[in-house]
Amino acid sequence: MARPKKPVVMETVSVRIPTSMLAEVDAYIEDIKAEMPLLNIGRADGIRQLIADGINYRELNLRKKRK
Repeated sequence: MARPKKPVVMETVSVRIPTSMLAEVDAYIEDIKAEMPLLNIGRADGIRQLIADGINYRELNLRKKRK
């Protein structure tokens, strides 16, 4: 049986991350796993969420500055 299609097309991005920053990403993922033990989250998921949070934070600050 084939895997269902994802609702969004995703691009693959390769980045180099300092070991200390990767440790912070892993700690973030462990915090999420502790809060929601049934959630299966990996590094890619954690990095995507952190990027989304950063983008949302930036947009919120831009809206505040425009007011």
